[in-house]
Amino acid sequence: MKRRGDVTFFLRTKRVPYLLNRAIKAGLSVSAVVLSSDGVALSVSRRQSAALRQILLEEEIDYSERGQNPFRALLARPVLLASLALTMAAIFLFGSFVYGVEITGNHYVNTSSIRAVLTENKVDGFVYKGAIDLEKIRGEIVALDGISFASVSVKGNRLYVDVKEEILPLSPEEENFAPVLAERAGVVTKIVAESGTPLVTVGDVVKEGDVLIAPVYTFTEGEAPAPAKGEVYALTVYTKEIVLPLFTLQNERTGAKTSFREIELFGRKISKESPSPYPSYDVTEKVILDCGFVRITEKTYFEKCEVTVCHDFDLEAPALIEKARAELLAEVPFHAYATGSVVAEQKKLDNMLYIVLYYTVAQRIDSLFLPDSGRAGR
Repeated sequence: MKRRGDVTFFLRTKRVPYLLNRAIKAGLSVSAVVLSSDGVALSVSRRQSAALRQILLEEEIDYSERGQNPFRALLARPVLLASLALTMAAIFLFGSFVYGVEITGNHYVNTSSIRAVLTENKVDGFVYKGAIDLEKIRGEIVALDGISFASVSVKGNRLYVDVKEEILPLSPEEENFAPVLAERAGVVTKIVAESGTPLVTVGDVVKEGDVLIAPVYTFTEGEAPAPAKGEVYALTVYTKEIVLPLFTLQNERTGAKTSFREIELFGRKISKESPSPYPSYDVTEKVILDCGFVRITEKTYFEKCEVTVCHDFDLEAPALIEKARAELLAEVPFHAYATGSVVAEQKKLDNMLYIVLYYTVAQRIDSLFLPDSGRAGR
Protein backbone atom coordinates (compact mmCIF):
# COMPACT_ATOMS: atom_id res chain seq x y z
CA MET A 1 0.00 0.00 0.00
CA LYS A 2 1.30 3.45 -0.91
CA ARG A 3 2.25 5.63 2.05
CA ARG A 4 1.60 9.36 2.26
CA GLY A 5 4.58 11.33 0.99
CA ASP A 6 5.89 8.45 -1.14
CA VAL A 7 7.21 8.99 -4.65
CA THR A 8 5.71 6.74 -7.32
CA PHE A 9 7.99 5.54 -10.14
CA PHE A 10 6.64 4.24 -13.44
CA LEU A 11 9.26 1.89 -14.97
CA ARG A 12 9.21 0.73 -18.58
CA THR A 13 11.06 -2.60 -18.28
CA LYS A 14 10.54 -6.37 -18.49
CA ARG A 15 13.10 -7.11 -15.74
CA VAL A 16 10.71 -6.45 -12.88
CA PRO A 17 11.76 -9.37 -10.55
CA TYR A 18 15.44 -8.56 -10.95
CA LEU A 19 14.86 -4.86 -10.30
CA LEU A 20 12.70 -5.47 -7.21
CA ASN A 21 15.31 -7.91 -5.84
CA ARG A 22 18.09 -5.36 -6.30
CA ALA A 23 16.01 -2.61 -4.66
CA ILE A 24 15.32 -4.82 -1.60
CA LYS A 25 19.02 -5.76 -1.34
CA ALA A 26 19.83 -2.07 -1.38
CA GLY A 27 17.63 -1.63 1.69
CA LEU A 28 14.78 0.14 -0.07
CA SER A 29 11.27 -0.21 1.29
CA VAL A 30 9.16 -0.80 -1.84
CA SER A 31 5.34 -0.60 -1.66
CA ALA A 32 2.29 -0.39 -3.92
CA VAL A 33 3.78 -2.54 -6.69
CA VAL A 34 1.46 -2.68 -9.72
CA LEU A 35 2.40 -4.72 -12.78
CA SER A 36 1.28 -3.81 -16.32
CA SER A 37 1.98 -5.05 -19.86
CA ASP A 38 4.75 -2.51 -20.46
CA GLY A 39 6.33 -2.24 -17.00
CA VAL A 40 5.64 -1.72 -13.34
CA ALA A 41 4.61 1.06 -10.94
CA LEU A 42 6.09 1.10 -7.43
CA SER A 43 6.46 3.55 -4.56
CA VAL A 44 9.30 4.38 -2.18
CA SER A 45 9.67 7.00 0.49
CA ARG A 46 10.90 10.41 -0.61
CA ARG A 47 14.11 9.85 1.40
CA GLN A 48 14.87 6.61 -0.52
CA SER A 49 13.87 7.97 -3.95
CA ALA A 50 17.42 9.19 -4.70
CA ALA A 51 18.83 5.65 -4.17
CA LEU A 52 16.20 4.18 -6.51
CA ARG A 53 17.02 6.79 -9.15
CA GLN A 54 20.68 5.78 -8.95
CA ILE A 55 19.76 2.11 -9.49
CA LEU A 56 17.57 2.99 -12.47
CA LEU A 57 20.35 5.10 -13.92
CA GLU A 58 22.88 2.27 -13.57
CA GLU A 59 20.46 -0.24 -15.14
CA GLU A 60 19.59 2.26 -17.92
CA ILE A 61 15.86 1.88 -17.28
CA ASP A 62 13.46 4.52 -18.62
CA TYR A 63 11.13 5.90 -15.93
CA SER A 64 8.91 8.77 -14.88
CA GLU A 65 7.95 10.05 -11.41
CA ARG A 66 4.92 11.38 -9.63
CA GLY A 67 4.90 13.09 -6.29
CA GLN A 68 8.50 14.44 -6.50
CA ASN A 69 9.59 17.91 -5.41
CA PRO A 70 8.56 20.41 -8.14
CA PHE A 71 11.91 22.17 -8.02
CA ARG A 72 13.76 18.85 -8.35
CA ALA A 73 11.54 17.93 -11.29
CA LEU A 74 12.37 21.19 -12.97
CA LEU A 75 16.10 20.61 -12.45
CA ALA A 76 15.71 17.16 -13.96
CA ARG A 77 14.54 18.80 -17.21
CA PRO A 78 17.28 21.26 -18.25
CA VAL A 79 15.65 22.09 -21.60
CA LEU A 80 12.42 23.13 -19.86
CA LEU A 81 14.43 25.09 -17.28
CA ALA A 82 16.41 26.88 -20.02
CA SER A 83 13.22 27.70 -21.94
CA LEU A 84 11.64 29.11 -18.81
CA ALA A 85 14.72 31.23 -18.09
CA LEU A 86 14.82 32.54 -21.67
CA THR A 87 11.11 33.38 -21.57
CA MET A 88 11.50 35.35 -18.34
CA ALA A 89 14.57 37.13 -19.71
CA ALA A 90 12.71 37.99 -22.93
CA ILE A 91 9.75 39.38 -20.95
CA PHE A 92 12.12 41.51 -18.88
CA LEU A 93 14.11 42.60 -21.93
CA PHE A 94 11.17 43.62 -24.09
CA GLY A 95 9.51 45.30 -21.15
CA SER A 96 12.56 47.59 -20.83
CA PHE A 97 12.40 48.89 -24.41
CA VAL A 98 10.20 51.19 -26.50
CA TYR A 99 9.52 50.17 -30.07
CA GLY A 100 6.49 52.21 -31.09
CA VAL A 101 5.49 55.90 -31.26
CA GLU A 102 2.01 57.44 -31.37
CA ILE A 103 1.53 61.18 -32.08
CA THR A 104 -1.84 62.86 -31.53
CA GLY A 105 -3.33 66.34 -31.28
CA ASN A 106 -1.64 68.00 -34.30
CA HIS A 107 -3.72 69.33 -37.16
CA TYR A 108 -1.58 72.06 -38.73
CA VAL A 109 1.88 71.12 -37.47
CA ASN A 110 3.32 68.37 -39.66
CA THR A 111 3.85 65.01 -37.99
CA SER A 112 7.24 64.76 -39.74
CA SER A 113 8.56 67.75 -37.75
CA ILE A 114 7.63 66.04 -34.47
CA ARG A 115 9.17 62.76 -35.64
CA ALA A 116 12.34 64.68 -36.53
CA VAL A 117 12.66 65.72 -32.85
CA LEU A 118 12.24 62.09 -31.77
CA THR A 119 14.86 60.96 -34.31
CA GLU A 120 17.35 63.58 -33.08
CA ASN A 121 16.86 62.19 -29.57
CA LYS A 122 17.54 58.60 -30.77
CA VAL A 123 13.89 57.54 -30.35
CA ASP A 124 13.72 55.66 -33.61
CA GLY A 125 12.96 51.94 -33.58
CA PHE A 126 14.05 49.76 -30.66
CA VAL A 127 15.12 52.09 -27.77
CA TYR A 128 15.97 51.38 -24.10
CA LYS A 129 13.53 53.19 -21.81
CA GLY A 130 16.29 54.43 -19.50
CA ALA A 131 17.98 56.23 -22.40
CA ILE A 132 14.91 58.37 -23.25
CA ASP A 133 14.91 61.90 -21.80
CA LEU A 134 11.17 62.64 -21.81
CA GLU A 135 11.53 66.17 -20.44
CA LYS A 136 14.13 67.14 -23.08
CA ILE A 137 11.94 65.75 -25.87
CA ARG A 138 8.90 67.60 -24.51
CA GLY A 139 10.82 70.88 -24.42
CA GLU A 140 12.05 70.52 -28.01
CA ILE A 141 8.55 69.69 -29.28
CA VAL A 142 7.05 72.72 -27.48
CA ALA A 143 9.78 74.84 -29.13
CA LEU A 144 8.43 73.93 -32.58
CA ASP A 145 6.51 76.69 -34.33
CA GLY A 146 2.77 76.32 -33.80
CA ILE A 147 2.85 74.12 -30.64
CA SER A 148 1.88 75.55 -27.25
CA PHE A 149 1.89 72.37 -25.11
CA ALA A 150 3.15 68.80 -25.36
CA SER A 151 2.82 65.71 -23.23
CA VAL A 152 5.38 62.92 -23.68
CA SER A 153 4.98 59.61 -21.82
CA VAL A 154 5.88 55.95 -22.04
CA LYS A 155 3.17 53.34 -21.52
CA GLY A 156 4.17 49.73 -21.95
CA ASN A 157 6.35 49.51 -25.04
CA ARG A 158 5.05 52.64 -26.76
CA LEU A 159 5.92 56.32 -26.50
CA TYR A 160 2.93 58.67 -26.65
CA VAL A 161 3.18 62.31 -27.78
CA ASP A 162 0.08 64.50 -27.39
CA VAL A 163 0.34 68.14 -28.49
CA LYS A 164 -1.82 71.25 -28.29
CA GLU A 165 -1.45 73.73 -31.14
CA GLU A 166 -1.46 77.50 -30.88
CA ILE A 167 -4.75 79.18 -31.76
CA LEU A 168 -4.04 81.93 -34.24
CA PRO A 169 -6.78 84.56 -34.52
CA LEU A 170 -7.66 85.27 -38.14
CA SER A 171 -9.46 88.26 -39.50
CA PRO A 172 -10.58 88.76 -43.12
CA GLU A 173 -7.75 91.21 -43.87
CA GLU A 174 -5.16 88.84 -42.37
CA GLU A 175 -6.27 85.73 -44.31
CA ASN A 176 -3.46 85.76 -46.86
CA PHE A 177 -2.16 82.19 -47.05
CA ALA A 178 0.64 81.04 -49.36
CA PRO A 179 0.22 78.05 -51.69
CA VAL A 180 2.43 74.95 -51.64
CA LEU A 181 4.70 75.08 -54.69
CA ALA A 182 6.84 72.51 -56.50
CA GLU A 183 10.55 72.90 -55.71
CA ARG A 184 11.54 70.49 -58.50
CA ALA A 185 10.03 69.14 -61.70
CA GLY A 186 8.80 65.55 -61.65
CA VAL A 187 5.96 63.04 -61.91
CA VAL A 188 3.70 63.08 -58.84
CA THR A 189 3.55 59.75 -56.99
CA LYS A 190 1.85 60.63 -53.67
CA ILE A 191 -0.10 63.54 -52.15
CA VAL A 192 -0.91 64.00 -48.45
CA ALA A 193 -2.98 67.20 -48.14
CA GLU A 194 -3.55 68.18 -44.52
CA SER A 195 -5.17 71.52 -45.34
CA GLY A 196 -6.11 73.38 -48.53
CA THR A 197 -7.09 72.00 -51.93
CA PRO A 198 -4.73 69.77 -54.00
CA LEU A 199 -4.42 70.94 -57.62
CA VAL A 200 -2.50 67.88 -58.87
CA THR A 201 -3.13 64.15 -58.82
CA VAL A 202 -0.89 61.08 -58.93
CA GLY A 203 0.67 60.74 -62.36
CA ASP A 204 0.66 64.47 -63.18
CA VAL A 205 3.85 66.02 -64.57
CA VAL A 206 4.74 69.23 -62.72
CA LYS A 207 7.36 71.91 -63.32
CA GLU A 208 9.33 73.86 -60.77
CA GLY A 209 7.10 76.60 -59.38
CA ASP A 210 3.76 74.91 -60.14
CA VAL A 211 1.07 75.19 -57.45
CA LEU A 212 0.58 71.80 -55.79
CA ILE A 213 -1.85 72.71 -52.97
CA ALA A 214 -3.95 75.88 -53.12
CA PRO A 215 -4.60 77.85 -49.88
CA VAL A 216 -8.40 77.51 -50.09
CA TYR A 217 -11.20 75.20 -49.03
CA THR A 218 -13.66 74.45 -51.84
CA PHE A 219 -17.36 74.16 -51.03
CA THR A 220 -20.44 73.86 -53.20
CA GLU A 221 -21.21 77.49 -52.33
CA GLY A 222 -17.72 78.71 -53.23
CA GLU A 223 -14.25 78.93 -51.67
CA ALA A 224 -12.84 80.05 -48.33
CA PRO A 225 -9.20 80.94 -47.51
CA ALA A 226 -7.28 78.27 -45.62
CA PRO A 227 -3.63 77.45 -44.86
CA ALA A 228 -2.06 75.17 -47.48
CA LYS A 229 -0.40 72.23 -45.71
CA GLY A 230 0.69 68.85 -46.94
CA GLU A 231 3.36 66.66 -48.46
CA VAL A 232 3.84 65.92 -52.17
CA TYR A 233 6.18 63.20 -53.45
CA ALA A 234 7.37 62.71 -57.03
CA LEU A 235 9.84 60.96 -59.28
CA THR A 236 12.45 63.55 -60.25
CA VAL A 237 15.61 63.36 -62.33
CA TYR A 238 19.01 64.82 -61.44
CA THR A 239 21.39 65.40 -64.36
CA LYS A 240 25.08 66.16 -64.79
CA GLU A 241 26.70 67.10 -68.11
CA ILE A 242 30.38 66.77 -69.09
CA VAL A 243 31.96 68.19 -72.23
CA LEU A 244 35.43 66.99 -73.25
CA PRO A 245 37.05 68.52 -76.39
CA LEU A 246 39.48 66.49 -78.50
CA PHE A 247 42.13 69.23 -78.17
CA THR A 248 42.76 71.61 -75.26
CA LEU A 249 45.39 74.26 -74.52
CA GLN A 250 47.14 73.82 -71.18
CA ASN A 251 49.98 75.63 -69.41
CA GLU A 252 52.66 73.13 -68.49
CA ARG A 253 56.16 73.47 -67.06
CA THR A 254 59.00 73.40 -69.60
CA GLY A 255 61.66 72.24 -67.12
CA ALA A 256 63.48 75.59 -66.95
CA LYS A 257 63.70 77.20 -63.52
CA THR A 258 65.52 80.05 -61.73
CA SER A 259 66.06 80.47 -57.98
CA PHE A 260 66.64 83.62 -55.91
CA ARG A 261 67.22 84.11 -52.20
CA GLU A 262 65.65 86.82 -50.12
CA ILE A 263 67.07 87.92 -46.76
CA GLU A 264 65.14 89.51 -43.91
CA LEU A 265 66.86 91.05 -40.89
CA PHE A 266 64.70 91.77 -37.87
CA GLY A 267 61.62 91.47 -40.11
CA ARG A 268 62.85 93.87 -42.81
CA LYS A 269 63.98 92.79 -46.27
CA ILE A 270 67.58 93.74 -47.04
CA SER A 271 67.67 92.10 -50.47
CA LYS A 272 66.03 93.34 -53.65
CA GLU A 273 62.73 91.90 -54.88
CA SER A 274 63.40 89.09 -57.36
CA PRO A 275 61.14 89.39 -60.44
CA SER A 276 60.32 86.36 -62.54
CA PRO A 277 62.44 85.97 -65.68
CA TYR A 278 59.53 84.13 -67.41
CA PRO A 279 56.29 85.59 -68.80
CA SER A 280 54.33 82.54 -67.56
CA TYR A 281 55.48 80.67 -64.48
CA ASP A 282 54.82 78.80 -61.21
CA VAL A 283 56.59 79.93 -58.05
CA THR A 284 57.51 78.11 -54.82
CA GLU A 285 59.10 79.39 -51.62
CA LYS A 286 61.24 77.47 -49.14
CA VAL A 287 62.72 78.74 -45.86
CA ILE A 288 66.48 78.09 -45.78
CA LEU A 289 67.22 79.71 -42.40
CA ASP A 290 65.09 81.15 -39.63
CA CYS A 291 66.91 81.92 -36.40
CA GLY A 292 64.70 84.67 -35.03
CA PHE A 293 66.33 87.83 -36.30
CA VAL A 294 67.59 86.46 -39.62
CA ARG A 295 65.33 84.74 -42.18
CA ILE A 296 66.50 83.47 -45.56
CA THR A 297 63.91 82.36 -48.10
CA GLU A 298 64.60 80.70 -51.45
CA LYS A 299 62.12 81.54 -54.20
CA THR A 300 62.07 79.33 -57.30
CA TYR A 301 60.36 80.25 -60.60
CA PHE A 302 59.35 77.47 -63.01
CA GLU A 303 58.78 78.43 -66.63
CA LYS A 304 55.43 77.45 -68.18
CA CYS A 305 54.24 77.55 -71.73
CA GLU A 306 51.01 76.82 -73.53
CA VAL A 307 50.82 73.39 -75.17
CA THR A 308 48.13 71.60 -77.12
CA VAL A 309 46.91 68.40 -75.45
CA CYS A 310 45.14 65.70 -77.46
CA HIS A 311 42.61 63.75 -75.39
CA ASP A 312 41.83 60.06 -75.75
CA PHE A 313 38.04 59.87 -75.29
CA ASP A 314 37.98 56.11 -74.61
CA LEU A 315 40.78 56.38 -72.05
CA GLU A 316 39.61 59.48 -70.13
CA ALA A 317 35.82 59.00 -70.25
CA PRO A 318 35.57 56.37 -67.41
CA ALA A 319 37.41 58.59 -64.91
CA LEU A 320 35.34 61.64 -65.90
CA ILE A 321 32.10 59.67 -65.52
CA GLU A 322 33.10 58.40 -62.07
CA LYS A 323 33.99 61.91 -60.90
CA ALA A 324 30.76 63.35 -62.31
CA ARG A 325 28.78 60.51 -60.71
CA ALA A 326 30.15 61.38 -57.25
CA GLU A 327 29.31 65.07 -57.80
CA LEU A 328 25.81 64.17 -58.99
CA LEU A 329 25.08 61.97 -55.97
CA ALA A 330 26.31 64.77 -53.68
CA GLU A 331 23.54 67.01 -55.06
CA VAL A 332 20.78 64.54 -54.16
CA PRO A 333 19.21 65.26 -50.71
CA PHE A 334 19.51 62.58 -48.04
CA HIS A 335 15.75 61.92 -47.89
CA ALA A 336 15.49 60.86 -51.56
CA TYR A 337 15.04 57.20 -52.46
CA ALA A 338 16.81 55.88 -55.55
CA THR A 339 14.66 54.08 -58.11
CA GLY A 340 17.64 52.88 -60.14
CA SER A 341 21.33 53.46 -60.76
CA VAL A 342 23.06 56.41 -62.42
CA VAL A 343 22.72 56.17 -66.23
CA ALA A 344 25.39 57.72 -68.47
CA GLU A 345 24.90 58.58 -72.15
CA GLN A 346 27.80 59.56 -74.46
CA LYS A 347 27.79 61.34 -77.81
CA LYS A 348 30.67 62.53 -80.06
CA LEU A 349 30.05 65.63 -82.16
CA ASP A 350 32.51 68.02 -83.89
CA ASN A 351 35.61 66.82 -82.01
CA MET A 352 33.72 67.04 -78.71
CA LEU A 353 32.60 64.29 -76.35
CA TYR A 354 29.30 64.98 -74.57
CA ILE A 355 28.45 62.87 -71.51
CA VAL A 356 25.12 63.28 -69.68
CA LEU A 357 24.40 61.44 -66.41
CA TYR A 358 20.82 60.80 -65.28
CA TYR A 359 19.73 59.77 -61.77
CA THR A 360 16.04 59.18 -61.01
CA VAL A 361 14.89 59.35 -57.37
CA ALA A 362 11.65 59.53 -55.40
CA GLN A 363 11.49 62.46 -52.99
CA ARG A 364 9.37 65.24 -51.53
CA ILE A 365 9.15 68.20 -53.90
CA ASP A 366 6.79 70.53 -52.00
CA SER A 367 7.99 73.93 -50.81
CA LEU A 368 7.17 73.10 -47.15
CA PHE A 369 10.01 70.60 -46.97
CA LEU A 370 13.50 71.75 -45.94
CA PRO A 371 15.97 69.11 -47.29
CA ASP A 372 18.93 70.42 -45.26
CA SER A 373 17.28 69.72 -41.90
CA GLY A 374 14.93 66.92 -42.92
CA ARG A 375 12.00 68.84 -41.35
CA ALA A 376 8.86 70.15 -42.91
CA GLY A 377 8.65 73.91 -43.06
CA ARG A 378 5.66 76.12 -42.54
